[in-house]
Amino acid sequence: MMKSLNEMISIADKYGASDIHLVTGLIPTMRKNGLIANLDENDSSVFTSEASKNIIDTILNKYQKNSLEDKGDANLSYTCQSIFKEKILRTRVNVFKDLRGYSFALRLINENIPTMQELLLPHSIQSLIKKEHGLIVVTGPTGSGKSTTIASMLETINNTKNIHILTIEDPVEYYYRSKKSLISQREVGENCISFSAGLKAALREDPDVILVGEMRDAETIEMALAAAETGHLVLTTLHTADVVQSIDRMMQYFPANQQEQIRMQLANSFEGIIAQKLFLKNGGGRVAAFEILLRTPATINLIRTGRAFELKDYMSNRDGMQTMDESITDLKRRNYLKHLMVLQ
Repeated sequence: MMKSLNEMISIADKYGASDIHLVTGLIPTMRKNGLIANLDENDSSVFTSEASKNIIDTILNKYQKNSLEDKGDANLSYTCQSIFKEKILRTRVNVFKDLRGYSFALRLINENIPTMQELLLPHSIQSLIKKEHGLIVVTGPTGSGKSTTIASMLETINNTKNIHILTIEDPVEYYYRSKKSLISQREVGENCISFSAGLKAALREDPDVILVGEMRDAETIEMALAAAETGHLVLTTLHTADVVQSIDRMMQYFPANQQEQIRMQLANSFEGIIAQKLFLKNGGGRVAAFEILLRTPATINLIRTGRAFELKDYMSNRDGMQTMDESITDLKRRNYLKHLMVLQ
């Protein structure tokens, strides 16, 4: 018998899974330590079209249903009570159309935000939160831990600085409780119509630090760069494999006649670009390796002059920077890595 959504989320949490995948006509699966497995090895019930429609009717609001109909997918957050213990379970949900009907990808969100030390963030990344303004980009494939890295940075700021933090997310993932900082969280679709609209409004809302969940269009990139140039610390993400690709990706959103201007703005405003990948960790769990680009006169000049392809050679063990290979080698030396399969 097909389990309810709350039951499936509870089972995934019980087994320490990071994701749930529900595909019409197939057995529900989960991702645990980077690998796909059946959600319940004792249950071979397939996920039906009726079940998918019921979930859509139950958890999507009007805006999200319109997005699903018009664009073929929708993002939202969903919260439920565990059926096994007194625990609230939060998920980030993407529902999308495919050849079989509707499918769902749910990311389980840890209620406790790990510290930067627990995530083994290099000291040069930890130092970035001391900056008062500029752009910090965290990049990597889907499921590589970008949101958790940024959450650990924001929570450290929250614990140490008397400032205003504003987040614009699609959907809201980690919930923050204001501590030393005042934190305002906005969700695209619920509280603003887009990242760019949220950013435009943010400049009138007196923030010191702004989290932009993702830079996914030219207008959002322009607004993020403008906010970083005008005295705000802006943290955001991209979906690229490494530092150089992240710079190229930002340029590709703009026509050729505008790319030089965007390169200049990026060179003037960036403080750090971090690429990360997840690997299986000795003793269980996962550990991230980091490629790190920091603001120096040399890196500013390479970006400004359109020579981002030279950055990888320059990053090697210099001024707190490192390449991905160097980070992996260091994790091996410290006996953190179980093996070198990149996890999603």
